[in-house]
Amino acid sequence: MNGSWRRRGVVAGSVLLVAGVSVTAVVVAQRRHPTAEGASTPPRSSATPPPRPSSTPPSTTASRSVTTHPVLTPRSTIDSSPIDNKVRALTAQVPPGGVSVAELNTATGARYSYGATGGMLTGSVVKVYILETLLLQHQDRGTQLTDQEAATARRMIENSDNAAAETLYYAIGARAGLVAAGPRLGLTHTVPGPSPDFKGLTQTSATDCITLLQNLLRPAPLRDYARSVVLGLMRNVESDQRWGVGSVADPGTTFANKNGWLSVDEDNPDGLGDNDLWLVNSIGIVTVRDQQTLIAVLTQHGSDFEDGIELVEALAHAITPAVVD
Repeated sequence: MNGSWRRRGVVAGSVLLVAGVSVTAVVVAQRRHPTAEGASTPPRSSATPPPRPSSTPPSTTASRSVTTHPVLTPRSTIDSSPIDNKVRALTAQVPPGGVSVAELNTATGARYSYGATGGMLTGSVVKVYILETLLLQHQDRGTQLTDQEAATARRMIENSDNAAAETLYYAIGARAGLVAAGPRLGLTHTVPGPSPDFKGLTQTSATDCITLLQNLLRPAPLRDYARSVVLGLMRNVESDQRWGVGSVADPGTTFANKNGWLSVDEDNPDGLGDNDLWLVNSIGIVTVRDQQTLIAVLTQHGSDFEDGIELVEALAHAITPAVVD
């Protein structure tokens, strides 16, 4: 959403929360550049920070696993301990429920996940969920996006425009539309925020974000037209929003990404105080060592936006070796 909309404890931008927290890890990586949430938000170097997220800290329990499901290149299960240790070290200062990462190698089936399995605020990552829902509804009717919807979707994804997201959110039936589409899109840890305010209060997990990305590569639930629409927009996200998981992509390769960030006015278990903490997230489809991976890195309860970007990218680099030979 464009500019900054406020609701108690939330400043600017669109948010996606996920209820129910437990921990599993995911690998995500991509090349980043300074960015800001929303079409009118200044880049990282600007004195004015990007839109601010709001999140309710979920409780989490840690668990991690690395499994492989040979598809093209058989490989044995790796020892995840060194990677777990790296993730643990990188997030040592992050409060419980503050990280959820996941990665999937589409060629080998290798997976890695670590961190919260729910309760993660996603910021504008919710916009991918909104667009997939809109396209699923059009599929049901046997129609395609109107010219106006296509233009609005472009602003929502490429520019992370909050006003555009607001328009499409209500076009799909608001919260009810997201709730109905969630199971069909394969989401199991995602809980749309309360109506009327708002999509930004949706909760999710890194593994559900991987599912959203998988929907763009497999024949169902989205068909060719719908998949091409979302992928085309995610591959053309404006330059100052190309930070995050893209930092692990092979040089010269094209990657698809959607980032989200939001400053949290009240990020305490008791809801008191004005801490201005941040959620900084990045999901995408990247090529690493000529292998395609889906990666999602979600963080929250952070003290600084730019530090959040550094953490997201460090986590993406740390977990990618779990799924890429």
